[in-house]
Amino acid sequence: MSRGVLNDPCDAEPNYVRPSKNVDEALRGLGELANAALQSLETSVAFPSKKTHDDVLRANTGWAMDPVSWSQRQAASAELERQTAHIADALAGAGVNVVLDGDVTFIGAVTGVVEQQRVYRACRFLPTVAARDRRPTVNGLKLFISGHKHSKYFRYAVMTCSEPVRFSPNLQGDMRGAIQELNRRISRWAHNAQKKYGVEVLYRGIEFTRATAAERDAEAHARGQPSNLSERYGAATVLYHVHANVLYWPTRVLKEKGKTWEDFLRFTHEATGAWWKDNGKVEAVEELVKYCSKPNDTLKSSADELVWLYHATQRLKLCQPLGEFKVWMKALEAAGEKVVRVHVGRGDGRLMRVKKRQKADKDSKDGEAETDTAASEDDDKSDAATDVEKKAPPSNMLLGMTLPQWRHSPWAEPLIMVQRYDPSKSFGEAGGDIEAWKRAAREMWDENFGPEPEEALRVAQMAREAVMSSDDIREAAEAAEAYIVHTCRPTVPAPGNADEEVPPEELDDDLREVVSLFEGGTVVRLAPRPPAEDDEIPFESPVVAARWAKMRADLAASEARWAEWRASAAHVPRQSSEHGCRNAA
Repeated sequence: MSRGVLNDPCDAEPNYVRPSKNVDEALRGLGELANAALQSLETSVAFPSKKTHDDVLRANTGWAMDPVSWSQRQAASAELERQTAHIADALAGAGVNVVLDGDVTFIGAVTGVVEQQRVYRACRFLPTVAARDRRPTVNGLKLFISGHKHSKYFRYAVMTCSEPVRFSPNLQGDMRGAIQELNRRISRWAHNAQKKYGVEVLYRGIEFTRATAAERDAEAHARGQPSNLSERYGAATVLYHVHANVLYWPTRVLKEKGKTWEDFLRFTHEATGAWWKDNGKVEAVEELVKYCSKPNDTLKSSADELVWLYHATQRLKLCQPLGEFKVWMKALEAAGEKVVRVHVGRGDGRLMRVKKRQKADKDSKDGEAETDTAASEDDDKSDAATDVEKKAPPSNMLLGMTLPQWRHSPWAEPLIMVQRYDPSKSFGEAGGDIEAWKRAAREMWDENFGPEPEEALRVAQMAREAVMSSDDIREAAEAAEAYIVHTCRPTVPAPGNADEEVPPEELDDDLREVVSLFEGGTVVRLAPRPPAEDDEIPFESPVVAARWAKMRADLAASEARWAEWRASAAHVPRQSSEHGCRNAA
């Protein structure tokens, strides 16, 4: 894999020492000299090698994403959530509860959008849990590879079990035993490969695919290969194909007699005792670190099959760093650091080592986009119920604030995590923390030129419903960012400009619902303030003024098209979409 220009090698190699020049060395080629110069430059750039949690919070708040890409990402995330809920409900119907008590509510620190989400136990084949567990490994491996001076020699291979694992109502195979045996076989192979051939294994990830014997026969015949699984197991029998994705590094050239590359391949085939394939150099880390089971495969499973899978994979390490990568990840954990993508300007991000907050800080958890906080606390705890009657758990328990995420709009914002959220009850002492976090988040949002929250949510709605073309959506996002006017309201209102209270019947349904949460609350329409000299910028050039006028005209045109569509759509009956979001009080 080539060096990642968006990943900081300073983070991957904190103890890098520039080698001294050896005058006896032969002159290197132009490509090698250019690569050495690039490495020297990247290891001496002005970026700090480590950032703190607060640094990332400030840098990533207001980070803009393409609205069309954001809507596609949101659709994929919603599909994962739907699949996870379906699988969890099927498990619950069979007597296995993978949903933790006390859901988590995310409140946008800038937009104020409230969203509830289930929290699941560490069931590895649940799609959202798999995505949560996968992210740290993917980020860590990307940064490790980008900073390793020999990463161009890294290769990956696929190793399989000799026989598939069957499942039928009458006969259930030993899936757990098959996974453990494959792990042990890879460990023995890694030890002997390092000892004899100097090949170091860096990562191992277990994956299993699901298909009936008839489907596997059909796939083999389509490839022109013989297969008689239907005769051996029965056409309707479900067969699980257990295999492992392995990353390894030949640390030296294999040219010695008896230790050539062909000898290594032969040795590997004999050691695995099954089919294996070398896939060449690593092109993408995502090819290595995958979900243990494809969500669409898992959805096809019956309730009994899901229970069988749950017990077969419970507390197993399906993804395992090995060798140098394991040492690197342990050093990262010992230093209290994590790998996070940090905004470096112009929409670009760079993977960096980030110092975690201390455990005493409430918002020190993962800070990533999933509900890692509550879920990780119950990863390996027993599911057994207690006979001691517990008191009713408190509501509005403040868990902390995450790093910025693109959850509610194409602009990243921090999320405040609350367990057992009840808007009708107060937060107590934690209410002060929430207000302080919201003020700080809005300041960082404005510093990074984020649009008005209402404009961000409007663009998000346009992108989510996709009623306009991609170009129109992008134009609306650009106009929302461009139309940022920093004005100062007079401390003392000018005489004759009294504010006006708005009657409840003039409010729309959404705003009336928000106002109803505040007993005795009213809505006041602020009177326009008189123009001041600060409102005009006399030194603007005609070109700048024309550009601003065009931006305002484009925004007005987009608003008109949006209003026209909304008026026409109101007369067309259709199923209303449910996004599970509402504005926070």
